[in-house]
Amino acid sequence: MIEDRSASFVELFFDLVFVFGITQIVASIHGHLDWPTLWRSAVVLMLLWWLWSQFTWLAGHADFDDVGPRVLMLVATAGTFLLAISVQGAWGDDGTLFGLAYFGVMGMAGAFYWFRAVEAGETAGALAYVPRVLTGAALVAVGGFFEGDAQSWLWIAGVVVTLLGAAAAGGHTFTINDAHFAERHGLFVIIVLGEALIAIGVSTLGSDGSSAFYVAGTAGLVMVLAMWWSYFDWPFKVGELALKRASGVEESTLARDAYTLGHYPLVAGVILFAVGMEELLAHPAQAVTDPVRWAIVGGLSLFVLSIAFSVWRLEGKFAWVRVPLGVAFVLVAVVFADRSGAFVASTMAVLLVAGLTVESVRYYSELATLRAKTAGERQPGSSAS
Repeated sequence: MIEDRSASFVELFFDLVFVFGITQIVASIHGHLDWPTLWRSAVVLMLLWWLWSQFTWLAGHADFDDVGPRVLMLVATAGTFLLAISVQGAWGDDGTLFGLAYFGVMGMAGAFYWFRAVEAGETAGALAYVPRVLTGAALVAVGGFFEGDAQSWLWIAGVVVTLLGAAAAGGHTFTINDAHFAERHGLFVIIVLGEALIAIGVSTLGSDGSSAFYVAGTAGLVMVLAMWWSYFDWPFKVGELALKRASGVEESTLARDAYTLGHYPLVAGVILFAVGMEELLAHPAQAVTDPVRWAIVGGLSLFVLSIAFSVWRLEGKFAWVRVPLGVAFVLVAVVFADRSGAFVASTMAVLLVAGLTVESVRYYSELATLRAKTAGERQPGSSAS
């Protein structure tokens, strides 16, 4: 029996480095919305995401009032800071720093994972996972010493080997703190939604103050608020309750699929949306270019469909409203290709709010029951198994 607890202050401090890392990824894409930049950014984001997720799996068991775990997290924070400052140059002059920092911090996570597994009697899963994830980290470290195709292939191989490690660990148990695990992922979603808000806010600096700008900016803000609602209104609650109901291998597999794997495209979608909105707000009265339009549409679609996948994986029920919503976003990109940024942003904001409203009305009673059940689970004295 693991007692529920919230994220510690040292974990929140750890997250600040990832705030900076996400900002660096957005900056590296800004002005370069092309496929080479996007896939490279996707690889860097995957490495950052995987590193963060390792400590999220582990920190639910740590007592950060104890000096040892606290020092470990602070050292990991310092190492990740080196990783974050090298994000923009990861495919250039800073590739070596990025690769070595990633290997060093992932090595700390691997050691942390192993000692936790030994303590809990869950070494079979650790043996299946840790050697593979460290091999993947070693490939990233080696790739940092190269440039061009050699670096690309080594880093892609590192990601593939890491994912194979996650697959190999799927038949084993790694007990998590359910409430802490769900909360930590919710906090990361807030981090990336904050990046979208920053992108909109930064666009106000030097804007012409035109009506088109204010219409597009308001639409962007509405979409970010709606994205928060679409995750935290009920999918977040579904995740926490599903993890509490599960145990053993089932719990570990659900956590891996719905969170560690399922939340990556969600996070990528928000980043893509943030970049697209920043570009759109630079020229809101003009027709939106194809890369900008598809960045916004792709980002929103990734976000809502990733949530639908996670809910399906956790509950066995698909959030059907999210699918036609994603299709509608694509239709906007096709049908209104020659319309202004303000028009496109406003149309997508209306669609997103309308879709979420339909969902809330259609499942009003079920959602009310879910909210009440979640509130009951969080009463003092409740615990996660």
